[in-house]
Amino acid sequence: MLPNSPFSASSRGRRGPARSRALLVVSSALVLVLAGSAAPALAASGTGTDPASGRAYYSSKTPYVPQETPAELQTAPAGFLPVYTESVARHGSRALSSFKYDSLTTQVWEQARSEGALTELGTTLGPEVQKLTAANQKLGYGNLTGQGATQHRGIGSRVVERLPSLFAGIDAGTDTVAVESSGEPRATASGKAFEQGLTQADPLIASHLPAAIAKRPDTLYFHKEDINADYQAYADSTKVSDAVDAIYAQPRSHEASREVLERIYTPAFVDRLAAGAYHFVDGGDGKTTVDNEVDAAMMLYNLYIIAPDMTEEVQVDFDRYFAGADAEWFAYLLDSDDFYGKGPAFAGSDITYKMATPLLTDFLDSIDARLAGSTTAATFRFAHAETIIPFAALIGLPGSTQPVTPDAPYSYATNDWRGETVTPMAANVQWDVFRDATGRAIVRMLYNEREIAFRASCTPIAPGSHFYDVSEVRRCITGLVADAPGAASDPADSATASSANGSATLAATGEDATERDLLIGLALALLTAGAGARLVRSARRSRSRL
Repeated sequence: MLPNSPFSASSRGRRGPARSRALLVVSSALVLVLAGSAAPALAASGTGTDPASGRAYYSSKTPYVPQETPAELQTAPAGFLPVYTESVARHGSRALSSFKYDSLTTQVWEQARSEGALTELGTTLGPEVQKLTAANQKLGYGNLTGQGATQHRGIGSRVVERLPSLFAGIDAGTDTVAVESSGEPRATASGKAFEQGLTQADPLIASHLPAAIAKRPDTLYFHKEDINADYQAYADSTKVSDAVDAIYAQPRSHEASREVLERIYTPAFVDRLAAGAYHFVDGGDGKTTVDNEVDAAMMLYNLYIIAPDMTEEVQVDFDRYFAGADAEWFAYLLDSDDFYGKGPAFAGSDITYKMATPLLTDFLDSIDARLAGSTTAATFRFAHAETIIPFAALIGLPGSTQPVTPDAPYSYATNDWRGETVTPMAANVQWDVFRDATGRAIVRMLYNEREIAFRASCTPIAPGSHFYDVSEVRRCITGLVADAPGAASDPADSATASSANGSATLAATGEDATERDLLIGLALALLTAGAGARLVRSARRSRSRL
């Protein structure tokens, strides 16, 4: 276990991106208050994000592509044979989570049609959404798609290809394979597809698989567990929503939204959307609304990014409504939700990822059990983005090591975190364990099937090697309190730093009292100026939806 840490927290579900925004001038003022003079650093375009490259910018809905083949991996040192493998994976490509984005996009489109405010391209949108909605209803909202099953069958087959002697040993003996899921249908379906991939590559393994996939919400759906109430309080706090709202409120959000919507609707209709003339409520749980042009564009963007995951269920074309630069910006907005809500988040705090500690403990303890004689030769776990994102931050995977501060917010220009690389559909982390005749055990890690190094504090068995002594991995990775992104080296140091900078911490939420006072002061000033009333109403609507 990690020392001196209450590694437990619970989460809200994925936050819908719909938010009410204030008038542009008021939004800009809020950004300046929250981010100081660092507003230019919020820009999405930056290193590695060239709209001319043809990238589609699907954020965390990016379909899975393995990053290496088994043949490209380093060979284990002489004398070492595989004795155990384990993994955790996000479910594969899925349908829309609920009748929300398609519902709201349809309502906006029908309103525009009733006003004669559709462009020629705009006339195509309604029928496309209808086809997508019908496909989701037939498959079931939130369920694994055919493509999602194919992704996990492929990963399962490649595990056998990567470790043929391990599976041959299982086939010849009495060892077993453990398969676990969060208990959610799409995660369990992903596990079943993975089992199909195993048996396609190794038919004899079928008799060593469990009769049913075990449900392990404690390690695979921890963000929903009651024990993680401190995380749930953080996720619902104004500290998170204010940081994300400041990003959404940037002028570029309004500009990109107009560029997208004016391909579909007349400028006058978009003007009315932007002015708040309409209020649309989703036809699902009624918790998501469209109140302006940014909301409307984000609803459409969520259809754009789910379409590539449903190619076996429906043929639709949402690409025509988005240019590369606009899609990139909306990917940035969506990524900001996950970054602050589940990822590296704020420097000095580990609230977003410490809840993944039971999963890490399970990884380490499962290896020790196998080396001590357990008959479980492989453990495969199936979960969600809400599992992978904190786990990636906890163990320091590439792209998940850089937190931010309030005066230097999350930005594509200055931070490597991307939903498309950290947690695409079927994202996975795999550890392979090898042992020699002397009993020495070593382990390597694959991230989306690419062989990668453990965090910098871990020393490999040789320079340039991707193999590490198991004891070294446990030693270095359980020193996470000091090494994890944003964590203080010692809890006492964290308290001292808080006292030194003069900011108090609010109970349960970890919210900075100074920031709260600053926001209250801004709201009062704006009210005095006559512009704040609308900002306050908009903020309240936003909070109620979150």
